Amino acid sequence: MIKARLFDKQSSAYIDAELEFYEETLRLHTKEETHKYTLAEISFSDRLGNMPRSLYFPDGSVCETLDNDAIDSELKKRKLLKAAGLIHHLESRSIYILPSIAVTVLLVFIFLKYALPYSAEKIAYAIPQNIASQIGTGTLKTLDKLVLEPSRLGNAKKEEITAAFNTMAAQLKDLPPLSLQFRSAKSIGPNAFALPDGTIVMTDQLVILSANNDEILSVLAHEIGHIKNRHAIRMVLQNSAMLLVLTTLTGDATSASSIVSTLPTLLIESAFSRDLESEADDYAMDVMRRADIPLYSFADIMQRLSMGRAEDETGEYFSSHPMTGSRIAKFKK
Repeated sequence: MIKARLFDKQSSAYIDAELEFYEETLRLHTKEETHKYTLAEISFSDRLGNMPRSLYFPDGSVCETLDNDAIDSELKKRKLLKAAGLIHHLESRSIYILPSIAVTVLLVFIFLKYALPYSAEKIAYAIPQNIASQIGTGTLKTLDKLVLEPSRLGNAKKEEITAAFNTMAAQLKDLPPLSLQFRSAKSIGPNAFALPDGTIVMTDQLVILSANNDEILSVLAHEIGHIKNRHAIRMVLQNSAMLLVLTTLTGDATSASSIVSTLPTLLIESAFSRDLESEADDYAMDVMRRADIPLYSFADIMQRLSMGRAEDETGEYFSSHPMTGSRIAKFKK
């Protein structure tokens, strides 16, 4: 006899019971009565460690027992153990622990290195432009509330930069309507960032730091690269794996609220990955060549931006960016 607990169909209440196996049947004994079932009509849960084993009967009742060894023995005699025995065999032997950990680490690495960026890219391009516009508008409103202030640059300077930007942008294709916005941002200093709707925000502090318009345009060309390749949305999806999984499973790429709530922080922290920054750099080089902007202009402004920001021992400028030195050298070459 195998001791068990028989649960009431309508509640979590149970009564004590005993299980008795026969050749092709099982008898369930309680104080009041005995039920007889064929083994073929009973569903046995897989064994998981020493967790209680569940038996599901055709009348809807459920029975639990802690005597896993006895259940395994009876099922094994009748050649009914199958996969359940294999699962228990693997999880109950320490020899499989290290290989399991290694396989898990490898699968996580493959997911983060390849599957996650690939999925983020595919979903980012699948998001309609009207949704991207909502994301851009919402993100800018959030940034205006948190860190940005109205620009203090003179109108003449803003018009001069905007005209040069529009001339450069007029040569480009397959882009959403581009718009240049000026803001002051003492808390984050010289900076520029691109929003999914085609808006580029440039701080007064970056304009002041620049030696000439070519340097400003080189930065703007880099930001257009982020827009072209939908880096902002890809970045949010890669940094929010749960959002990516839900979007992939449901196919719902129209909920902009989750992206709007995450994107401002990532933009301020300049959290683009090394690959995305390099991709934007390559696009900027192509745009600058077409617009006859010297490539060293981007190297010069990058060098000025990095002054006073010590790189770590590996030479990486921040943890998520390509090495500043290699980026500067690339444009100087």
